[in-house]
Amino acid sequence: MWATAGRFRPIDDAERLQGCHDIWKLLRPEMVTWLSARSPQAHFRIQFGQDISFEFTLDAKATGRSASMNIAVRFTPEDDAAYAKRRMRQPLFEPLPPSSDDPHQTAITVRALLLTALEKSRLAASLRYSRLPAPVRYRISGALSAWSELHDMLVVGSTTQTLGTVLRTEPLTQAIRFTASLTRQILPNGTSGESIHALAGDAAQSTVWQIMELCDGVFYEPSSALHRLLHSAYIADDVPIGSLVLPCDTLCIVPEASSWERQDGNEAIVLAKRRGALSCACWTRGLDEAGDQVTLSTLELPLADPGKTISQLLDEVLTGGRADTDGPLTSVGRSDAVHQHWRITLDYALKMLLYLSVRDAHVIPNRAYSDAPRNFAGLGKRKRAERMAEIEQLYDRYVIGPALLDEEVATSMPSEDISREVRSHWRRPYFKMQPYGPNATLRKLAFIGPTIVRADRLSL
Repeated sequence: MWATAGRFRPIDDAERLQGCHDIWKLLRPEMVTWLSARSPQAHFRIQFGQDISFEFTLDAKATGRSASMNIAVRFTPEDDAAYAKRRMRQPLFEPLPPSSDDPHQTAITVRALLLTALEKSRLAASLRYSRLPAPVRYRISGALSAWSELHDMLVVGSTTQTLGTVLRTEPLTQAIRFTASLTRQILPNGTSGESIHALAGDAAQSTVWQIMELCDGVFYEPSSALHRLLHSAYIADDVPIGSLVLPCDTLCIVPEASSWERQDGNEAIVLAKRRGALSCACWTRGLDEAGDQVTLSTLELPLADPGKTISQLLDEVLTGGRADTDGPLTSVGRSDAVHQHWRITLDYALKMLLYLSVRDAHVIPNRAYSDAPRNFAGLGKRKRAERMAEIEQLYDRYVIGPALLDEEVATSMPSEDISREVRSHWRRPYFKMQPYGPNATLRKLAFIGPTIVRADRLSL
């Protein structure tokens, strides 16, 4: 046998093992066909691509041609006679069925599944789906289903916890680091086309959407009117973090699409309550120097002291330098730009959650994906495929806030950078702790909408 590897250069043992396995899957059926023929040719050659080829001969003649490896197998006359009798019904010894505890087979399977999941994750983050919300991208590209096959196969570190268990229970930052670490362990040298740094980043960004899928996360989307209202509103200094009530343990806020392309604009903000902390992750454009890629950043807000005000908590966390950019997992420490971005992001997200807590909040379920009709009787195959592709671009969410604001309020409401007027004007909306009860001794969260200050001075 003459085997030629050409430019096939595995970068580590895992890729070498995977390559040998893939080659054998292609080679074996061809050898069976050759050896089971009634009059097999003395010389047999098969080519895989431009680089890899195998040549076999049934006699002792050698061509003397150079190759990566030359293997000569010689049998006794008795072996030849026995094989000649049975070769028509048993051309080759059948391999044993794969064992679940075979480390080589397990390593090959895990590596192949991980490469598929990473490939689909890169596709989800490509320009091809740039106009779609992040949760839709990862579903359409097949990344979520590809990662799900690994959740019960990968064990994190020296523990007995599977990746799926870690994603369900650990804080977001920790889960992201575990996923990136496993990627580095399985692909220590990356692949021939991608560095391990880039692959770890792909794994990190996909982790958030795996968690949303595993934990049945709910999507919330502000209406255009509420989006403007939240940007104008502010949180009073007396509002404690304990007044913040999450409608579910894992949720994603999808801001208005017009803000995605803005400098440091968030495409999605994911919040998860885990182990006494509020884990936050945001997809942002423009945090890096290039500004043309989406960056995943994470932050943990401790909830141990419910009496601490929101403003105090944000000052402590951001001053402490605990904001990380995990795309892929590069600590940004005390970067002023990142801290300012987080302050704006958390201000927006927390105001959304506070709005959900007030009594008169507008919440409208939108089950666009689940309720979309999928029975297209009378349509041809191509039209049905087009309709299904359109449906796959939808997703279920709750639309928060009124559809419209009063036109005069919407146009007259001052923005954050406009100073208040002394004369009659619209006052910005805000959240505060409203006194109530006997002698006004109790406090409850209240949302004060835009109001006219000194209406008596309005000229009619």
